[in-house]
Amino acid sequence: MAARAAAARDRNDLPQAINLYNQAVNLKSDWAEGWFYLGLLQYSSDRFDGAIDAFDRFLQLDPDKPPALALRGLCEFEVGAYDNSLRDLDQAVKKGAADDPHNAQIIRYHYAQLLTRAGRFEDAFVQYQFFANLNIKNADLELGLGLAGTRNQALPKDIGEPARDVLEQAGEAGFAFLSGDTETADAQFSQLFVSNPAAPELHFFYAILFFRQGSDLAVDQFRAYLAAMPHDGFAHGMLAFALMLDGRFEEARPEAELAQRQQPDMQMAQIALARSLIETGSKPGTETDDDKRAGALIHQVLEQDPNNLEAHIALAALYSRIGDREDEDRERALCHNLAR
Repeated sequence: MAARAAAARDRNDLPQAINLYNQAVNLKSDWAEGWFYLGLLQYSSDRFDGAIDAFDRFLQLDPDKPPALALRGLCEFEVGAYDNSLRDLDQAVKKGAADDPHNAQIIRYHYAQLLTRAGRFEDAFVQYQFFANLNIKNADLELGLGLAGTRNQALPKDIGEPARDVLEQAGEAGFAFLSGDTETADAQFSQLFVSNPAAPELHFFYAILFFRQGSDLAVDQFRAYLAAMPHDGFAHGMLAFALMLDGRFEEARPEAELAQRQQPDMQMAQIALARSLIETGSKPGTETDDDKRAGALIHQVLEQDPNNLEAHIALAALYSRIGDREDEDRERALCHNLAR
């Protein structure tokens, strides 16, 4: 039965192969290879529910195999089980499933959509960067990047006109930027700003692209966005962090204070506020109330993320300010190790 099933698979007779593999696993229910091929063949035949069941059985027998996790995740995407799909693709990508050049594009494309839907926009950018590095783009990818860049958690299939057209244009500009063609990206974003003055999220998208590059040009774009959306605490936190990185602590402090009131658990805002409190203090060598507040903010971040480099840099700055040389030296050594 196994030989007949394999022969049907080899000659691409999918209905016969599925029928034979079904019979085979009914005869031997612990045959992991049979369940895998049954799932693969049903996936290839768009029989996604049956494929999910087959991959469930395979993974019970042979857990945590990246190809099976990825394929089950792709099937779950097709039937609308998006949370399950994200769980499986998360695991599959972490285990290297997207490193296989034969499967990388389809896995990363669906994974990027799910990450955007889950609000994990920076993680989605990482997936789209993969396509930009290979100079791969099309309308679907541009739409997906446009959604991630504007923090729209919808799936591409749910976007209608005219929003689709604007988001595709934004994604096209985003791909130009990610591909290193910043001149084209600037021209395209500038045209989008003129054509869509009531869409401040386009400024946020451009700001994020600059921010990921470490460019201080992000500041002006965040400010353009916040002029229209002043109550967005997350954007205030991003602006504060960008100003902090540029050494503009006086400007960063009020933005970080705003972000703290609106997004009290936002780590970037906590770090930006801590650094601003430290760097704008008036009495170096003594611990002020601002220093104590900064220390509390830094330790909140480090409790959640012990290896946060910027938090350790802030802590070293705090120790330097209050004259604690031993702890300052320890933190600077730790920062050096983390930076490597």
